[in-house]
Amino acid sequence: MARNIVKLEGISELSEALRTKAQLTAAKEVVAKHGAALQEKTKENMSAAYKGHYEGKKFVKPTGATSRSVTVQLTDDGLTAVVGPHTKYFPYLEKGTRFMEARPTLGPALQYQALRFVSDLNKLAH
Repeated sequence: MARNIVKLEGISELSEALRTKAQLTAAKEVVAKHGAALQEKTKENMSAAYKGHYEGKKFVKPTGATSRSVTVQLTDDGLTAVVGPHTKYFPYLEKGTRFMEARPTLGPALQYQALRFVSDLNKLAH
């Protein structure tokens, strides 16, 4: 009677790879969660900061185009979230010009969300 003997090698490497994969999955979830939260916080800041402006003597209400243009894109296999508005004039709103004061929205949202993001990543490490 023939006996089949199976010898398993690399079990410790496989176990470590599975643990790493589980940690990466959790990290990707944290990145996605905070990317979406950064997008929402940026839009929230925009609705508070952009109340309209005067063109000569005429008051012009905001159109909401910049707020609608804020997107979140996950890259690097889900390990990076890229958040930002896509209107060509957004840098002028964020940084200001010599004629207009800055009305930062993305920068403060990033500062707010970064602390929460780092906290959640630290929880994964422990």
